[in-house]
Amino acid sequence: MKLKFILIAAQIILSLSMLHAQAEKDYLKEGDEYHAKFDNFNAVVYYAKAYESSPESYETLSKYTLALNDAGEECLDLKKRDEAKIYIDKAIRHAMLLQKNFPDSALSYTYLALSYGNIAMFTGNKEKIKYADQVRMNSLKAIKLNPNNYFPYIILGIYYREAAKLNWYEKIFAKTFYGGVPEGTFQQSIQMFRKALSIDPQLIIADYQLSKTYRSMGDEKNEVVLLKKILNMPVRNFRDKYAIIKSRNRLEKLSN
Repeated sequence: MKLKFILIAAQIILSLSMLHAQAEKDYLKEGDEYHAKFDNFNAVVYYAKAYESSPESYETLSKYTLALNDAGEECLDLKKRDEAKIYIDKAIRHAMLLQKNFPDSALSYTYLALSYGNIAMFTGNKEKIKYADQVRMNSLKAIKLNPNNYFPYIILGIYYREAAKLNWYEKIFAKTFYGGVPEGTFQQSIQMFRKALSIDPQLIIADYQLSKTYRSMGDEKNEVVLLKKILNMPVRNFRDKYAIIKSRNRLEKLSN
C-alpha cells in the first residue's frame, strides 16, 4: 500500500513537471513572437509568465532579462522615464540572478553590463561611477567568454565614449570625491564599434553609436556618412527602428 502511494505521488509530480514545462514552452513561443514584432511590452508579459513557470531555466531567464532592458530603453525613447525605471529595476535584479545561476555564460555578463549601464541613467554621480566600472568589467568578461558576440563591444564602445567626454575638472572631481573615474578614449570607442561591425556588418545600432562618437569628436563628415548609411539599412530590432528615427532627425538638424 505504501509503495502504491509513493508511485501515485511520483506520477503526480511528473505530471506537474510536464505541465510546467509545456507552459514555459508555450509562453516562450508567445514572447518570441512579440519580440520578433518589436513589441517589447507584450514580450515582457509572456516571458514573465514563462519565468514563473520555470524560474530555473537559463533560456527563459536570459530572454526575460533582455526583454526588461528592451522595454525600459523603449520607454526612455518614448519619454516615459518613470515607466522605464520600473522595467530597468527589474532587469538589474534578474541580470544579477542570471549571472549568479549561470556564471559560465557570456550572455550573463553581457546582460549584466547592459543592465548596469541602463540603471546608471537613474542614479547620482557616485553611483554612476560605480555602475560604470561594472559595465566595463562585465563587458570584458563577456568578451573573454565569447569574443564573437557583438553586443558587449557595443556596450564598451558607449562606455569608452562617455568616459572620453569627461573634462579634466570632472575627472579630478570624480577621483577626489568618489575614489575613481571611468577611463577611455574616443579611439577605443571607435575600435569597439568597428569590432562589432566586423562580426555583423548590418548592425544599425553599432553604426548609430559610432556616429555619436564622431559627433562627440566634432567629426561631422564621418558622422553624416554613417547617418545616411543607416537610413538605407534593414530594420532588424526595435533599437534599429529608433536609431533610424534619430538619424533622420539629426540629419535634418545638420542641414538647417
